[in-house]
Formats: sequence, C-alpha cells, structure tokens
Amino acid sequence: MAINTADVLVGAPNQLTTGAIHCAALGVAMPTDARTALTSGEKGFKDSGYVSEDGLKITPTYSTSDITDWSGALVRRVLETFTGEMSWTSIQMGEQDLKNAFGDDNVTVTAANGSHGVQKAVKIGARLPKEREWVFEMKDGENLIRVVVPRGQVTNVGEIGFVRNAPIGLETTLSCYADAAGNSLYIYTDDGVFTA
Repeated sequence: MAINTADVLVGAPNQLTTGAIHCAALGVAMPTDARTALTSGEKGFKDSGYVSEDGLKITPTYSTSDITDWSGALVRRVLETFTGEMSWTSIQMGEQDLKNAFGDDNVTVTAANGSHGVQKAVKIGARLPKEREWVFEMKDGENLIRVVVPRGQVTNVGEIGFVRNAPIGLETTLSCYADAAGNSLYIYTDDGVFTA
C-alpha cells in the first residue's frame, strides 16, 4: 500500500459557533457519514461547549482467553469481552455540559429576572444519566472526522477542581454500548475532495 500524507489526520474540533460534542435522546436519526447535517431542534442533537486541550480519547478494550493444546502451545485466542469508552474534559459549565455529566433531571436552569442572573443548580448523587446518542465532530483542513456512539451513557465524572488559575473541568467517561448490529462506536471520515 502506498504512503499518503493526506491520510495523516489530526483531531481538531469542528466548531465555530457550536461545540464539537453533540447528544440526543435515543431514537433520533443517526448520521452514517462524516458530512450529513445532524438533526437539530427540540428533539434533535444538542451541542456542548469547550473541551480541554487534551481533546477526545477512545479506549477500546478487548479481554481474551487462550486455548492451548495438550502440550501447552497456544492454539487460539478468543474474545471474552469488549468495552468501548470515550473520555474528555468539558471546561465550560454550560447547561448542556452539566446535563451531559450529571443528567437532564439533575440540572435546573432559572432565567434571569430583576433580582438575579441566570441560575444553574446541579444535583449530584448515586445515579447515572440516561443513555443517549452521541456525535463527536472533528476536522483537519477540508477533512471531516465524525465519531458516532449509538448508545452511550456517562458512567463517571472525575474529580472536580476549583482553583484560581485553571478552568473548572468535568472529566467525563462515556461507556459505549453495542447497537443492534453489535457495534459500540463508528468512525467516519470525508477528505473533502469533490469530483466533477
């Protein structure tokens, strides 16, 4: 196979006025490529805010067991379990960032009025947010990269630090569950080169 520098990609966020992380309730039409616009509106995908400079990480983990013959030689290795996880740190305390981390039912936003500004209240306790569909959008020049999680659930939020010289970060771990086709994650790319 020939080497091709155009296939060496970086994962910069694809964001201008919206964030690069989107989520929706289960059942919203999922994209199957890197370019198709996401369903938006009240029942569509909602976007999040800034992510730390560490970016987005995918961790596929395969657990296997060995089958050996009578002499102890390895004959075969079989899959026992697979887990897919994604992680990132939100550095914006926006409504959707908080809902992503702690669940819609645990975040209340009160509009500003004559006696206070916009208020957010977050309840943190022994419960996990609901499963959702997730889309992560990146770009490298004209190249588009999209990671799609058909069923994802935030299963951990790391230590939340409050210091004077760093943003408050929500270290988020997303557990990715298999869809009807048995896939937990999809990665789509589009090089942005159109033909006549």
